Amino acid sequence: MPRRISLVAIYCMVLAGCATMQGASTSLEATASRSPDDRAVSAAPAPASAPNTDFIKERARQAYATGRWDVAEGYYLQLTRLQPRDAGPWFQLGNLYAEQGRLDMAERAYREALRRRDDARTLHNLGLVQVRLGVGALREAWERLPPNDPARQQTHEFLRALLDAMAQ
Repeated sequence: MPRRISLVAIYCMVLAGCATMQGASTSLEATASRSPDDRAVSAAPAPASAPNTDFIKERARQAYATGRWDVAEGYYLQLTRLQPRDAGPWFQLGNLYAEQGRLDMAERAYREALRRRDDARTLHNLGLVQVRLGVGALREAWERLPPNDPARQQTHEFLRALLDAMAQ
């Protein structure tokens, strides 16, 4: 029982460590990091659906903020189709999935965001998700290994080291 409480505490700390995307600064950074060809495309007049994407972004943000995960997910997925070069919707999907504990999906979404823009916050969140996946796999291995198996003791030591590192 104390081990489970410790693991829950680690999960909470890891989740709390997820970075969030800052709206104005990231759009400026994204524009600066684009290639000249990409900047030329974005300098072109906005298509007729531009106000539609702003509306969808706002609805997605509101749904996320109020915990309506399925609605937010739908809006963010729609944004990934409307703005295929934009890392923002993928980043937000990663946050949404991580918050729900859908760690494999979060990892995929963060990787998609990184394909579109190399960003330290996205890399940070990807690392936290991977730590949570690793802790989960080690915990499950420890529970499933026979008590006399040397790998069980080694797994226990790895988990203990992670707990100690998180406490510092």
